[in-house]
Amino acid sequence: MASTFFGQVRSRIGTGGLVIGAIVLAAVIFVVINAVRDITPTAVDTATGSRFTCTVLSVYDGDGPINCAEVDGAGEQVSVRLRGIEAREPDNTCQMEVCPPLSGQEAKAILTRLAVGQLQCVSFGPSYNRVDSSCTSPTGVDISCELIRTGAAVRWPEYDPEQRLVNCVPAARR
Repeated sequence: MASTFFGQVRSRIGTGGLVIGAIVLAAVIFVVINAVRDITPTAVDTATGSRFTCTVLSVYDGDGPINCAEVDGAGEQVSVRLRGIEAREPDNTCQMEVCPPLSGQEAKAILTRLAVGQLQCVSFGPSYNRVDSSCTSPTGVDISCELIRTGAAVRWPEYDPEQRLVNCVPAARR
């Protein structure tokens, strides 16, 4: 019966049609296999001192977290907390005595503009289910420093013990 079915199909569309159908089917299988492979997240090392790539999926507020497509060694999605800065929260509160001049909404908009594509980050270790990190944009811009320069964030000395961000603070605000 199966040979009768295939015989009928071959007689209707011909051998050339069967060959074309087989090629199309193989192409579809190839595309599906590669799509599945491409959606498998990349694992990155987020241990203290490690350099890792963060492919930005979303930004929560002006100082993070920045949610990355990558996963850590435990298979958990990587979320970056930008080291050494404080931006206003979405409700415009902040935890510093002197808060940034820009609103939480403005800070998030600036970070969203800066954090696109693949960031290059350095881990300073875990921080509340996030990775405390300094990151640069694909064009080499230090994101924390740029947020301070624009007034979207202030330097948080307690979380910048290396004083990496001191020169990012505009002279008028020192």
